[in-house]
Amino acid sequence: MNVPVVARGRGRIDWTEAGKLLLLVAATAAILGLCVLVGPGIPGSDTMSLGVSSGAIMRLRMVGVGSAAIVGAALALAGVLLQGLLRNPLADPYILGISSGAAAGVMLWIVFSDAIAAVLLRHPWWGWLLAHGQTIPALAGALLTCVVVFLLGRKRGGLLDPITLLLSGVVLSSINGALIMFLNNLVPYGAKSDILDYLFGYISEGTGPLTVGIALSAVLLGWIGALGIGPAMNIGSLSDVEAESLGVRLQRLRITAFVLAGLLTAASIALAGPIGFVGLICPHICRSLFGPDHRRLLVVSPLVGAAFLMLADTFVRCTGAWFNGELPVGVITALCGGPFFLYLLTRRRTWS
Repeated sequence: MNVPVVARGRGRIDWTEAGKLLLLVAATAAILGLCVLVGPGIPGSDTMSLGVSSGAIMRLRMVGVGSAAIVGAALALAGVLLQGLLRNPLADPYILGISSGAAAGVMLWIVFSDAIAAVLLRHPWWGWLLAHGQTIPALAGALLTCVVVFLLGRKRGGLLDPITLLLSGVVLSSINGALIMFLNNLVPYGAKSDILDYLFGYISEGTGPLTVGIALSAVLLGWIGALGIGPAMNIGSLSDVEAESLGVRLQRLRITAFVLAGLLTAASIALAGPIGFVGLICPHICRSLFGPDHRRLLVVSPLVGAAFLMLADTFVRCTGAWFNGELPVGVITALCGGPFFLYLLTRRRTWS
């Protein structure tokens, strides 16, 4: 992993980097507009016969494209944080088991929602929880996994060990995967296809505005927090001794990065389910274009992540007739990210 530049000269503006950033912002905005305009109206239906206006179709599509942008930005930003936290360029937001924890929470909700619905409906203020379906269980499962991984990843004295954190996430991911498979056998047969779509990552145009608003607020909060620790993450990429000698409190930095990455990943899962490899692909693209400085990566990676997932979502929306229905967008990201991961792994072997 390249060692980032810790400091640069003050008072100078790198117009080359500024031009790249402006070009990236313009490209992301253009992709947003293009994705809203491209694609069928409502998949699997005749919009004219249903009397659906073009304005309603555009509103639905804007919800879908906007959700894709939010999820892509969150996952790319979480990828930068985790790669810096673990000092591993192959780290992905799902390496800590957060996605499988969220999916397990949703599966528990699906299996037992009918049994507890009557109890919830007795209390009016519980109705809000019932109405939002999988959002709350996804957040609960993701955040619970974050807490368990954090507790297991600490050494004596409370220090956070990146290697132990990584291994704890892998083990918890396997446990959550087994729980998901067990619960899947308890789900009625007719609902299993919907669950499969969710487990691969599916962006819906019918997501409620409150759900989108909550996810967007979480992503903006995480983005602001990440920008605040950007300079410290540059120094934290050095060895522990060097970072401590330069005045960085590694324990606080690692906890902050871990909490922010968990929040961002949980928000994306609550909105679209588990979508893999976005947090792996996009940070590496940004490093090749803008260098390894975290101060820049934390600005540009969310833009690249948003653009990437908007394009992937538009692809599955436009090719639904080819595959007898829309593919989950997570299938496309996995088909792109799997070979990319193998390429990075091979390149690291060559370097070593």
